[in-house]
Amino acid sequence: MRPDSRARRSGLLLLFFLSGISGLIYQIAWVRQSVFTFGVSIYAYSTVIGAYMIGLALGSYMMGRRIDAHARPLRTYAALEVGIAALAALSPFLLGALHTIYPGLSNALPAGGFWLTLGRLAFSLAVLTPTTFLIGATLPVMSRIYATHGGRVGSDVGRLYLVNTAGAALGCVLTGLVFLRYLGARETIFLGAAINLLVAGGALALTRLAPAPLAGDGAGGTRDAASQAGDATTDSAVAAGPTDAALPISAGALRYVAIAYGISGFIALGYEVVWARILYIHSSHAAYSFSLMLTVFLAGLALGGAGGSWVLRRKRATVRHFGAIQLALGLLAVLILHAFARLPALHLEDWFGGYTVAYEFLIAFVTLFPPTLLLGALFPVVGSLYTRERTRVVGLRIGRVNAFNTVGAIAGSLGAGFVLVPLLGLRNTTVALAVLNLALGAVALHFDRGGRRALRFAPAGAMVATLLAVAILPTGFYLGSYYTETDRLIFYKEGVETTVAVLEVPEDNFKISFVNGRDEVPTDRASMSAFRLLGHLPPLLRPGARNALVLSFGNGIATGTMNTHDIPVIDAVDLSPEMMEAAAVYAEENYDVLDSDRLRLHVEDGRNFLLRTEESYDIISVDATHPANASSWALFTSEFYQLIESRLAADGVFMQWIPIHGVREDDYRDILRTVWDIFPNMVLWSTGSTHSYVVATREPMSSVVMQSVLTRAAANPIVARDLGPPETIAGYVAMAEADLTDYIGRGPVITDNDAFFMPSRPTPE
Repeated sequence: MRPDSRARRSGLLLLFFLSGISGLIYQIAWVRQSVFTFGVSIYAYSTVIGAYMIGLALGSYMMGRRIDAHARPLRTYAALEVGIAALAALSPFLLGALHTIYPGLSNALPAGGFWLTLGRLAFSLAVLTPTTFLIGATLPVMSRIYATHGGRVGSDVGRLYLVNTAGAALGCVLTGLVFLRYLGARETIFLGAAINLLVAGGALALTRLAPAPLAGDGAGGTRDAASQAGDATTDSAVAAGPTDAALPISAGALRYVAIAYGISGFIALGYEVVWARILYIHSSHAAYSFSLMLTVFLAGLALGGAGGSWVLRRKRATVRHFGAIQLALGLLAVLILHAFARLPALHLEDWFGGYTVAYEFLIAFVTLFPPTLLLGALFPVVGSLYTRERTRVVGLRIGRVNAFNTVGAIAGSLGAGFVLVPLLGLRNTTVALAVLNLALGAVALHFDRGGRRALRFAPAGAMVATLLAVAILPTGFYLGSYYTETDRLIFYKEGVETTVAVLEVPEDNFKISFVNGRDEVPTDRASMSAFRLLGHLPPLLRPGARNALVLSFGNGIATGTMNTHDIPVIDAVDLSPEMMEAAAVYAEENYDVLDSDRLRLHVEDGRNFLLRTEESYDIISVDATHPANASSWALFTSEFYQLIESRLAADGVFMQWIPIHGVREDDYRDILRTVWDIFPNMVLWSTGSTHSYVVATREPMSSVVMQSVLTRAAANPIVARDLGPPETIAGYVAMAEADLTDYIGRGPVITDNDAFFMPSRPTPE
């Protein structure tokens, strides 16, 4: 190979690596920014990712149909990268505009979660699809540029897959741990756009390196006359070496490979949904947890693609290879369940001092890396089979098969999350997907009639091994806790977004919920004091309240406590319908709040509910989970408190629980300062342990106001029983306005763009 050709091919790989970095920068940053409009529910997340992947599929398919006829594909690639940069740089402003029009348009939709989800998808498509269409178009274009040597198409597209996916993995981990934390979401997107412009400039620079004459296609023929005429000036890169004949694959086998790869996309994203849900049970579910899991997933795909590419440089791909990978995937997916089930017994977090970044990376690596190696190896094999190693159709075939896989991935993400997991549970969904892998492998081996006789028994052997692995699986409950005696379990349900378990120790009069593995709603003395204060204090400050809003209903203890004050309407919002259902087993603690005709339950993200409601509330109480939690960080920003202020009545009361544990003191001060910036009349309360609360009103909470609160408390027997005598309640005041102002001091407020909370110590919420 000539030195200029070698340098050119290395340059192409570098450009595609950088392009992969920017692609994941956008995905993670867009999901984060969409939170401010759509909320953090799984429905909102799925619509954004769905819009992202629809654009990828369309771009891959449409450009794949055209790129093989282009005489200057490298210039086309440069133009795509410029277009991606321009549209991506506009996306923060478009998402901001969407934030303005979304409430009115979403409220105009017919009632029901389906229509709201459909509306979110339409909004996401309008903003994100133009950019992701161009991103999807880059793969067939780069395949047309790089895979120019017949007989090595599968190996070459495998290399492209390797570098692009490796770039995606790097972009994922850097965005999740570094860029969002130190740059902010908007600036992170601008960084991605700058990378795309750099790639475009590099592509144009490579056009100046004159390529060697083009090799013939895999069939031993030559390109058409038009293509040959353009060979002298074309931008396509070339590899030296002999030209091999096209792979001898029947038309039926080709169709099967395309269809099966689409189904493989369904299975792969189904696994990702299930594995992410189970990993959350064993992790801190911090803002970076998903990025770490996705990084390991992408790294496995990249190295699997590298392995597949290496093999294909030494032997031809066969349908047998495709089938063997599918069989191995099915068996390995079930074996991974054994690894998940045994994670608590290993006490790996003790090695790292808790749920640190290193620990979460390790558990993701141990569980996800082996199967993703096999998933990654599929792409070069499919690329080789479906192109039949013919360079003439590489853009068309790679674009088409990648589109099929992406469409399957969209269906897998939605189907697993919204249908299979709620119907079958995490364990049985995995088994069902594994059976699909086994079926794909069996059919593939049927097409490979030239294979060894022993391979005819491979599907049966894989099925028997898988069934044995399923039979010896431990219990299907993945509580993420060492306190897992099933005789203590009084509630368990796996839903679309959350796995909820409630355990009880009757002899200690103690209950505790586990929500995706994290302990919530314990009924110990300190926690019950916290729930009771959240429920009693706002009505005591605002007697005769006509309505109240509770964000984060949980198991209803704070809401039920508030309901004892005869407030006519209480709107309670929570992401998890399973938590609402589990409130029935907390009937004693929540005063049978589910039976109250004054209660209106809403399964929705709290911020999205505030954004869309037009109602004004006398009381707003927020009991969000820890700010470091991936589902709650957006409830501790200036924009959120502005939303609260806009929905709070003139004489209303706002109260929010703010944890002391697991929060760096600088972050704690910043949160208090951010609230104070919107609500200067604020008092800090604390019931001890790790619980503190900000309580804000329009007017200062004078000594006269506080005395009236204590008088009402003393006159209410339920309050006296729950919180104690007036002097005990008065002792819960931690800092009045003057002391609180001194403690907060000067400094930044937390905004949507720069909010990022790292746990101060590795203790799960």
